[in-house]
Amino acid sequence: MVIFLYGPDSYRLKQNSHIILDNYRKKHPGGVFFKFDLFGADEIAKVEDAVKSGSLFGGVKLIVLKNVFFNKADSDRIGDLIRSQNLLKEKDVVLLFVENQEGKELTKNKTLFGLLTEKDNMVRNIEYLTGDKLLRWIKSEFVLRKCPVGQDVIRELITNVGNESWALVNEIEKLCNFKTVGIIKKEDVTLLGFKKTDLNIFDFVDAIAGKNKSRAYEFLFKEIKNGRDPYYLLTMIAYGFRNLLTVKDLSDRGMSLDSVVKKTHLHPFVARKAYQSAEKFSLTELRNVYGHLLNMDTGSKEGVINLTDALFTFVLN
Repeated sequence: MVIFLYGPDSYRLKQNSHIILDNYRKKHPGGVFFKFDLFGADEIAKVEDAVKSGSLFGGVKLIVLKNVFFNKADSDRIGDLIRSQNLLKEKDVVLLFVENQEGKELTKNKTLFGLLTEKDNMVRNIEYLTGDKLLRWIKSEFVLRKCPVGQDVIRELITNVGNESWALVNEIEKLCNFKTVGIIKKEDVTLLGFKKTDLNIFDFVDAIAGKNKSRAYEFLFKEIKNGRDPYYLLTMIAYGFRNLLTVKDLSDRGMSLDSVVKKTHLHPFVARKAYQSAEKFSLTELRNVYGHLLNMDTGSKEGVINLTDALFTFVLN
């Protein structure tokens, strides 16, 4: 069985994947769970072993896969694995694909995208919400936190924040913590004084790449103080280093900047900044940094680490 979640809205993508994981654990308490990020080296072989290996306890096997579109050779092996093991029909092996990219990017690999979106698969495109859908989603987040709120507050939030779900959830959390008694009002939004700011991830990555710990620390402190969600920061840092790793790998193979832009489909500005920053790292260093970021992600979700503390430790080490 294949479940395919993709789209640009990273918070709601994470939210939907967690719902599937929670339902799986409740329905199959004796099931086996695996998670692989194919951006890492040699992960594809581990995926194949996980699919083909039997379980001592039986039950349904859930395998979560991320970044399967990153490497064409790995993508082809995933497609071959699905077909050879008849995984579209296999009920005891569930593959959950999670891709934080828009469909127009993923469809560049038509073969794999077509396989994952076959009619019998569970497929959901997690796009940014607008209009009534956005209003209902924000309302549901307040209800989830048992915070009464009027439509004027929701509309004020949208005016101030936009439809970026990470930023919206940050503000919802702040409002619910601020107004513990009574209904949240429009003036409460004004009182907290949210100002929309853009996260300049390039400055942060440049500070880390240049071993400028004080600048990186200052950047992180400012973002946390302004209420930026730590997981959102981790997501953006991982995105920055994933681009660095991709560009570094290609540049080490002798590709020019123009060739890197064509190969990666990155925006020329993004590719150029990554190309410059990647020169300050070896490929091994970038793999180690990205692997550490993935471990932080896993540790945070499992409740093993405090993500805010881990981020500060990351920029200081």
